[in-house]
Amino acid sequence: MCFSAEASFAASGVLAASSVAISRVPKEKSSVPLALIPTIFAAHQFIEGVLWLHHDGVLPDAYKQGAVYAYVFIAYILWPAFIPFAVYLTEPGRRRRAVILLCQAAGLGVGLSLMLANLGTPPDVFANCCSLSYQVNAPDMMMGPYLFAVAVPFLVSSRKGMVLFGVAVAVSCAVAAYMATAATFPSVWCFFAAVLSGGLYLHFYLEARAVTGRASMNASRGALAG
Repeated sequence: MCFSAEASFAASGVLAASSVAISRVPKEKSSVPLALIPTIFAAHQFIEGVLWLHHDGVLPDAYKQGAVYAYVFIAYILWPAFIPFAVYLTEPGRRRRAVILLCQAAGLGVGLSLMLANLGTPPDVFANCCSLSYQVNAPDMMMGPYLFAVAVPFLVSSRKGMVLFGVAVAVSCAVAAYMATAATFPSVWCFFAAVLSGGLYLHFYLEARAVTGRASMNASRGALAG
């Protein structure tokens, strides 16, 4: 699969549209952080589009370093901390919440460790065939806790739509690992995960329909009882 500025900007546009659609679906306040995931991914893909434009010579060097820092921050530090938090707020099950808290601890540890590891080593990026290769000080031992933090919260959720999304994220991780090198893996996987996050609209839509259906059924029962 060939990645490019066009692919990144197209993904960003689709995710922005998905974010607008999600914002119009009635939802609980606790679901707002989860609903922001496609929005953050839209910004993430837009940033990578900017980096592609720099690589293609369309944008000057002045745009590069800030975009690299922003991309690396979201990919390596924000996601492992934010995703368990967002899923935790939507989960009513006590035991499942306990597992998600473990994911949260792992995510915070990974994010903090990667941030400290890169304080003295500015990240960089260059094109490697058809994807961007990020030069980040990220030890291989961090991969396991990182995946635990970003995938398991969805997989242990009591909501079917969330579990299906978690399975899709895990499969996309395996595909990205097969396709990419260690340096290009973040770019490839984040692209796949970004596209998949647009599917969260279906989760919110079906949840809203279920709530509406239950409300109508209860109203009907009340009318019959009266």
